Amino acid sequence: MIWYKNNNSDIVVSTRIRLARNLDSTPFPNALKDTKEITDKIKSAILGGNSTLARDFDFIDLDSTPDIRKQSLAEEHLISPVMLKGNGKSVLISKDKTMSIMLMEEDHIRLQIIQTGYALDEAFSTASKVDDVIEESLTYAFDNDFGYLTACPTNTGTGMRASVMMHLPALTMTDNINKVISSAGSLGIEVRGLYGEGTKAYGNLYQISNRIMLGLSEEQVLEKLKNIVDQIIETETKVRKALTDNSADSLSGRLFRSYGTLKYARSMSSSEAKSLLSDVMLGQNLGIIPKDGKISPLECMVVTEPALLSDGKDLAPAARDKKRAELIRNNI
Repeated sequence: MIWYKNNNSDIVVSTRIRLARNLDSTPFPNALKDTKEITDKIKSAILGGNSTLARDFDFIDLDSTPDIRKQSLAEEHLISPVMLKGNGKSVLISKDKTMSIMLMEEDHIRLQIIQTGYALDEAFSTASKVDDVIEESLTYAFDNDFGYLTACPTNTGTGMRASVMMHLPALTMTDNINKVISSAGSLGIEVRGLYGEGTKAYGNLYQISNRIMLGLSEEQVLEKLKNIVDQIIETETKVRKALTDNSADSLSGRLFRSYGTLKYARSMSSSEAKSLLSDVMLGQNLGIIPKDGKISPLECMVVTEPALLSDGKDLAPAARDKKRAELIRNNI
C-alpha cells in the first residue's frame, strides 16, 4: 500500500531506498540524443520474458502524460521533480505503489522503494532483490575501484540513497531544528524538505538521508543513518515531553485552535493546511486530540496537494483552496 494511506506513524512516517544505476558502455541520459532505444531495452528487461517483475508494474510514458498527472505522481513521491522536465522520460510503478523505477532521470535507472514507517532494512532488502532481477538481463556500469558509475559523482559508489521522512514539530517550534540539521550535516547526513533538495519542510516533515555513497558498503550506510535517526527520535521525544510537562495549556490551546480551524475553514492554502495538519498530527500522537477522522492528517497533507486535489481538472487557485478546505473538513 502506498506510504501515506492509513498512516498514523508518529515521528518516522516513511522510509525510502533509491538505487541509481546505468547501463555499461552507454552514455548517461544527458548525453543521449535519443533515449527511446535504451528505454525500450530496460523496459523489455523488466517487463519482458519470464521476469518476476512483469506482473507487478505498469509502464507510464511521461512524454504522453498530461502535466497535471505527472505533477500528481511527484506529489505522491513516485517520481522526482526532475522527471517533470524535459523529454524522453518514463516510469514503471508497481500496482501497490510501493516501488517505482524511473527511466532517464539523471541516470538510466532510478529504482525506488518507499514504505510506511521506519523500515530501512525491509526496504533495502526489497530494493536489492528487484535490483538483482533487473541485473539478470542488463549489465550495469561498474568499476572495481569506484563502484556503480553515475551521472552525478556524489552518487558514485553504492549508488544508494537511503532516507526516512520524519515529523519533527517539537524541534521546529522550539527552534532546535537548526542544531539538528547542523549536527547531522557534520556527520555526512543531509536534512531536506518534503520534496527533497531545495524544498521547504512543509508540515514539519523532513527527509533525512545519507550524503556519502563512496567508500562505504550499503550496510554501513544504513547503520550510520539508523544511528542518526534514532538520536533524532530520542531528541524529538524529549522535547515533546518537555512541552507537555512545562507548557501543557499553551500547547493544547495551539493544537486545538489548529484542529478547530481545519474543522470549520471554507478556504485554505496548501502551506497553511500542512502547518495546521502537522499540529493535529502532533496532538493525536500525544493523545491530546482524538484519532476519529476518516483519514490521517498525513494523508490529508498529501491528497490536498494541488494536482492530486484537482483530480485531473484545471482548477483555479481559489477553487483549489475551497476544495481543499472542504476535503479536510469532511475527513479530519
